[in-house]
Amino acid sequence: MKTTIEFRKDPVSGDWVLVSTGIQKKPVFFKGEVSKPSPKSRCPFEDPQKSNQEKILLWFPAPGKKDLKDWWVAIFPNKYPVVERSNICPPLERCGIHETKIGVGFQEVIVTRSHDRHFGAMSKGEIELVIEAYQSRYQALSAESCVDYILIIHNHGSRAGATVPHPHSQVFAIPIIPPDVKRSIEGSRKYFHTHKRCVHCDVLRTEIKEKKRLIYQNKSFVVLAPYASRVAYEIRIFPKRHESRFEAIDQEQRNDLADALSVIFSRFIKTLKNPDYNFFIHTAPPKERHARHYHWHMEILPRIATWGGLELGAGIDVVKVAPEETARILRR
Repeated sequence: MKTTIEFRKDPVSGDWVLVSTGIQKKPVFFKGEVSKPSPKSRCPFEDPQKSNQEKILLWFPAPGKKDLKDWWVAIFPNKYPVVERSNICPPLERCGIHETKIGVGFQEVIVTRSHDRHFGAMSKGEIELVIEAYQSRYQALSAESCVDYILIIHNHGSRAGATVPHPHSQVFAIPIIPPDVKRSIEGSRKYFHTHKRCVHCDVLRTEIKEKKRLIYQNKSFVVLAPYASRVAYEIRIFPKRHESRFEAIDQEQRNDLADALSVIFSRFIKTLKNPDYNFFIHTAPPKERHARHYHWHMEILPRIATWGGLELGAGIDVVKVAPEETARILRR
């Protein structure tokens, strides 16, 4: 069967989807529905160079180390990408009411050294190196002419979509604005035009004042359970200072973001018994010149519940743990 890799636009909603049939060739390292990974000896990320991964693009030594043999973060192209690497910008093709773009882009893997230590068990310095790696690749890929958006994601556990149990994140640089990001940006822009203020800054002022859904804060960041959470125990992390772009954070902010992530993920382990989860970074598109209205942030979604007919059929998320209860539990 012919491999298809293309972005397709829904003619009703206007949302883009990615059809990528080549991903079926990717091996699966989790067995069954429960996160029971295969042995460490079979892990393709334990030693990327020996397991025939793509050439390492960038690496970071462990805190206090300098040699490649002491690497903590390694970055390389995904061996089984859902998009095709290309510097050629795909034209928009129309066939009747349908619109298509060839599925080009960049997909990279950011791997940490330890096979077993996820974010909740990493030191703050180790997490900070991961954040620095995110920034570095975002800045490099934003220079690509065909890239309209860069999405950094992390899947932990099979219920969150991870096929390799070894801790790793991914960077997607693609020629479209993803639907969820587009809605977030357009909502932010609309609020700014109406009120002449950032909607997320208003949210932060309210949450810090009321403290009902506030979980943790340090000098630079606020961790909270959003008022209209989409899943139980959803977490969002916002910079206190209004900034549109994640890639522009400085050393002090990297340190404080690492602190916030260390706190929340260690509490996930202690309080929620280490659930599967996804997290991602929403930031302004690299080509968006007038993004002053936007406030970058991180979203963390534990995979505790399973979607049913109401969620899938109506697009209405049913959350069984109130955000106020989430904050109370995770503040402990």
